[in-house]
Amino acid sequence: MQVPHATTGASTLLKEYGLYHLTRLRAEKHLAQMAESWNKMQARLQEKVAAHEAAQASTMTAMAVRDGEDEALDDVVRRFGLAVLAKCGNSRKSPLYLTYFPDGMTPVVNAPLEAELQKVNVIISKLGEEEDAELKGFAGPLNAASGALAHAVDAHRSAHDTELQAYGLCEQEKINWFDTYKLDYRALVHLYYKNPKKAESFFRPAVKGKKNGNGGGDAPSAMAKA
Repeated sequence: MQVPHATTGASTLLKEYGLYHLTRLRAEKHLAQMAESWNKMQARLQEKVAAHEAAQASTMTAMAVRDGEDEALDDVVRRFGLAVLAKCGNSRKSPLYLTYFPDGMTPVVNAPLEAELQKVNVIISKLGEEEDAELKGFAGPLNAASGALAHAVDAHRSAHDTELQAYGLCEQEKINWFDTYKLDYRALVHLYYKNPKKAESFFRPAVKGKKNGNGGGDAPSAMAKA
């Protein structure tokens, strides 16, 4: 018997191998029970695939939101930095500028997200003692933008964790799929012991072969000996 490699994607297993096997089983009335059992196996794997794909989409969405909030915070930090420079004659060596940006503005906006949030929180804390009304007025926008980013970072982390869990469940269901696929083979070999080729005919990928005039009969690259 030839079975797909363990690394074959779940969607390929479902659409090429599982569907072919199901269709062949349904063509034999005396195999109705096996066909129904295999159909349920297909449905369970399809459910896990759908859940994983949905989790992937949620992670990508959360990442896009996070990146948007990061850019929004960077924009507020830059506007604040320019306001500070305007107060000290554009001198990046002035005590006022160094109070808020001891290493410059770039290390703040280009820092990893968690580090950027920490640096911005330090700026917000220092603004609590700021006497200049214009500069002090940036505390609200900075606090709002940093809060939105922190929330987005947490949401993305949670979505990613959910995706990893969904992937693990999908991989486990793939193992169950392979086990059932092999069990069906053993059952059909026993049933068709006088005609081994008959049993083999239930386990092929849904690809074109010699008889339909589109290429040779070599097993596709996704196949391996069981």
